[in-house]
Amino acid sequence: MADWKSPIYKYAGGKIVIDVTTSISSGLPPHRVLKRDFMPYIRKLGHRRILDFGAGALRHTLPMLAYDVEVCAGEVEAAFGREVAMEALEKARRRANFSTLIWPAGFKKDGRRFDAAVLSYVLQTMPEKEERKEVVKLIAKKLVDGGHLLYLSRTDQITRETNARRVCDGYYMWPERETHSFYTEFTHEETRALMEKFKLVRERSWSEGGKEQVFLFRKQTGEWAK
Repeated sequence: MADWKSPIYKYAGGKIVIDVTTSISSGLPPHRVLKRDFMPYIRKLGHRRILDFGAGALRHTLPMLAYDVEVCAGEVEAAFGREVAMEALEKARRRANFSTLIWPAGFKKDGRRFDAAVLSYVLQTMPEKEERKEVVKLIAKKLVDGGHLLYLSRTDQITRETNARRVCDGYYMWPERETHSFYTEFTHEETRALMEKFKLVRERSWSEGGKEQVFLFRKQTGEWAK
């Protein structure tokens, strides 16, 4: 397991090269649930420290900073170095309530705890199943008991063309490029089972229609699976 120390993964004897940072897109608006549902809900609960894991181009970090909360963006160092993220990062660093955590070393060493976390379209871009599990495990450890995780992912995006590009338990995207991004999907049951391993229980769904998972999980007390 590479433990995401590098965003580069090689498969099929090095013929298929995946760079997870190529999934980052600039200029995307924040998901509608952020302002409409998530932020009002966690502010009502008094949550003030938020982790945005896999923050990318900070599409959710920047609008959350406008609220009276602390926001920490967690990412691989190479992602913050991509041009699509640098402008947003410069804006965020002007705010006293902004900080970063570099995955994996800095993330694991840092002792901060968070009241809430955002995991938006991240797990499905990670090709290694065990690394997805490690991400959820460590986010859960950083959440206070009773803290919340906003989880977003897509479904029903697989086509016949995509299905021809199998790698690991998913597919590589952008076949015309030298380096590709990765995509996979999870059923509602698979998502719930992964979260429940680490005492993250689904509290509510803000999904609209069948092609998106927008779930809010709450951390329970007690030991979790290793």
